[in-house]
Amino acid sequence: MALKHTILAFLTHDSLSGYELTKEFTEGFGGCFWKASQQQIYAQLLKLEQSGSVAYEAIPQAGRLDKKIYSITQQGLDELIEWLHQPCEPTAIREDLGVMGLAGHLVAPEIITKEIGRRQEVHACAVQRLKRLDEPFRQNLKSLALKDLYQHLIIRRAIRYQEDWVAWCEEALQEIKQATISLDGE
Repeated sequence: MALKHTILAFLTHDSLSGYELTKEFTEGFGGCFWKASQQQIYAQLLKLEQSGSVAYEAIPQAGRLDKKIYSITQQGLDELIEWLHQPCEPTAIREDLGVMGLAGHLVAPEIITKEIGRRQEVHACAVQRLKRLDEPFRQNLKSLALKDLYQHLIIRRAIRYQEDWVAWCEEALQEIKQATISLDGE
């Protein structure tokens, strides 16, 4: 999947400014499954506009640059639909903590447990944020339109992903604690 597909998918729901798209990636639904910086989003919007996949309406703002509100074009919609017909493969795991685990024996256990504890907190906070994001969908589950049901399901997947991290961190901390107690007892 490319960033362009994610942006095009957002624009099928609503016309958005670059700032609003950035917020979706950092605070909203987009953060569930894709990370992108503001610079990446604006660069991709420019490419999409140049290729004819999106168009924008310039909204004048007093004393500031015009606000660009982007909409998907028919060409962009066709491209997105073509992409939706393609199979998607699981993404390879790229995880710094995994590499730390590979080399963790080189440092005191406290170094690794401190990072695992920090990550547990990060993921626990993400669970709470995602549950708040999902709340409107859960309250109206029986009457959701299909596009909203799909969003709910992806948010639920993101919640499970984060909850699994929290559980793994707890398991890892317990096992490291047991291993260090055993080593101290020898």
